Amino acid sequence: MASQEAPLVIVTGGDALIEDVCRDLRAAGYRATFLGRHNPGLRERIERTGARFVEGSPRSQHALWEAGIGEARALLALDHDDRINLEAVLQAREANPQVRIVMRQFNRRLARKIERNLPDCSVISLAAHSAATYAAAAVERSTFLGVEFPSGSRSLVAFVQQGLESATPAGARILWRDEQAAVAFGPIEAFAESAPPLKRTHGAFESLMPRIAAIVSEFDPLLRILLITGICVFIAATIFFSIALRLNPVTAAYFVTSTMTTVGYGDIALADKSRLLQLTDIVLMSLGVIISNLAIAFVAAALVRAQWNAVQGLRPIRDKGHIVVFGAGRVGTRVVDYLCDLGALITVVELKPTPELLRRARTREISLLTGDGTLDDTLDLCNLGEARSTVVVTDSDANNLEIGFGARARHGDIPVIMRIAEPPFAAAIRKHFEIRRAFSAAALASSVFSDLVATPSARGHVTFGGRSFHITEHVSASSAQRDGMVVAAARPGESPRAVRTWEDVNDDDAVLVLSER
Repeated sequence: MASQEAPLVIVTGGDALIEDVCRDLRAAGYRATFLGRHNPGLRERIERTGARFVEGSPRSQHALWEAGIGEARALLALDHDDRINLEAVLQAREANPQVRIVMRQFNRRLARKIERNLPDCSVISLAAHSAATYAAAAVERSTFLGVEFPSGSRSLVAFVQQGLESATPAGARILWRDEQAAVAFGPIEAFAESAPPLKRTHGAFESLMPRIAAIVSEFDPLLRILLITGICVFIAATIFFSIALRLNPVTAAYFVTSTMTTVGYGDIALADKSRLLQLTDIVLMSLGVIISNLAIAFVAAALVRAQWNAVQGLRPIRDKGHIVVFGAGRVGTRVVDYLCDLGALITVVELKPTPELLRRARTREISLLTGDGTLDDTLDLCNLGEARSTVVVTDSDANNLEIGFGARARHGDIPVIMRIAEPPFAAAIRKHFEIRRAFSAAALASSVFSDLVATPSARGHVTFGGRSFHITEHVSASSAQRDGMVVAAARPGESPRAVRTWEDVNDDDAVLVLSER
């Protein structure tokens, strides 16, 4: 239990993250005070963690003073609204210019600018932090923690639980093993290369005919009649003029084509021929104009409709080895970013796609289904039997469960990586269902926020072999204390690599270090 002389940390916010952060702060020896609006049961839950509850707005200096801002070591602004967090931070700095700031922001570009312009401040995107684990688990199903390293690079490293019979891929290292299992660590690309290829196929030739058939099926019935009529008129006219003008069939077909398309080169003229031939030619030109113009209009409409469906409609996915992402909200968008950078074949299912998602669908970075993933008809279109994995990261736990269970009901062996808000609920799902990878975004990020109070380079913690480790990132090995276990290094502008000792690291390398808690 922390004494009254322990440093005070004020926490603001309002979702599942808060309780975990308060609990972690108390375990680290801090006094914790939560400042926020009263919700049914919230005071009791906060006080059960050992933290103090103060009702009020974090944007009010009066409430901040009541919470103890004058003596506070740090303020953790963890509301889901970026603007509320920024206003709370500015009010806190007005009251106590020395207070350390740890802030949650979705907008990562704004977060980096705030860090550069506000002294003694660390800003974390909860969505980006948790998305690293979801994306890494989608590539390697045994991942239990993914970390973006170096920070801001969108490169991923992963902690992976392996069976003893599993071979450690080249480029990875074993951190721990016992008689039953082992924990491996390395860049996610190393694990991807040891599994089936990350990017397999869009189905190229084998799906060409089905794609053509799908486009043809979009044709209007009137267009089919026009095409059949045009072919019949072309054949009849070719036979007629080959006999009347004594032309070979190829030359007659050439003359009919130039007439029906009104090109009219004039190399075969009917000016000195009979009135019957001239009248027949007039009728042929008129039919050609009508048929060709209507056909062009209908074909253009069908192609536009087919393109629209291909970009955002509901149609069967024929990809193989693809990763299906359900939900493209804050977390889902980050997951798609990571997977696109890895070159994965991705299908995104989103009921209300953003303009950026539509752009990626148009440029074929992803396949997009605009539909409700909880519906059986939508799941049936995703070709889950050929998928590498399924990532379910909508904003609703109920929807995530329904989608995850629906996917497993169709293909019991498909890996399902699921987002669940409440950590106890996520643990219960892992225990009672065969969905082993149910991660709580709050649980993944809470330790980062609490560790950042004392260590600006904190990246969370990881537990294996009965031991728990802080994860810290240092911009250069020369600035890091070498009393921890270095696990990864990255030269400026290069991808990360797993390392075994400090001797494998250059002074200017960014490093990822594990230190026992």
